[in-house]
Amino acid sequence: MKRAHVVALAAVVAYGAPAAAQTSFHRAEQDREITYWLLAPETGQFKISHDFTVTRRGQRSVHSFVRQGSTVTQAVVVDLDTGQTLKTYNVAGKDVNALGYYPEPAPDDSVVVQADLPQPVADGETARVRVIETYTDAERYFVKDGELVWDRTLGRPWNLVVLPAGWLLSAVSVPAVVSLDEEGRVACRFVNPRNDEIHVVLKARRRP
Repeated sequence: MKRAHVVALAAVVAYGAPAAAQTSFHRAEQDREITYWLLAPETGQFKISHDFTVTRRGQRSVHSFVRQGSTVTQAVVVDLDTGQTLKTYNVAGKDVNALGYYPEPAPDDSVVVQADLPQPVADGETARVRVIETYTDAERYFVKDGELVWDRTLGRPWNLVVLPAGWLLSAVSVPAVVSLDEEGRVACRFVNPRNDEIHVVLKARRRP
């Protein structure tokens, strides 16, 4: 999906309660971008695509950590350097912790999408990957009083949320750049300069 063209700016109120800040890196060093495509709200599903770069020497696999309360299906991981689709499967958080790749451990019983790189990352080299998944989370994405409600914390520096076709933004809890994509869908871009998360509550109504 191409980046949406900015047509308006919506500024609103307050950030949610901050999560514990990660101290192992600076925000300016982060290169993670994520897009959420909200599907029909009655399904509680949204599609996610996020890119990131792997720099750890010797790393043999990449991971997408599934948030508690969400279930993941249709996971695809692509090596953006070669265009190759990688072998993808689910593992437990304890299995990822045993690899020692990440400074913060995942809950042992959590679900993690794992994909194997064609070869371990060599010294001085990197691997750029894209993860595409479908999440189901009816507790955070639902319809209430005729409004679509999407309630989620965002930790990436660049976050794009695209509404389903036929829905118009009615409220959003944090500042967002609001635009239309090439298919006429409303897109909200959230920039998070902080080292923790922002709590976004987004609401929309069906187009008249």
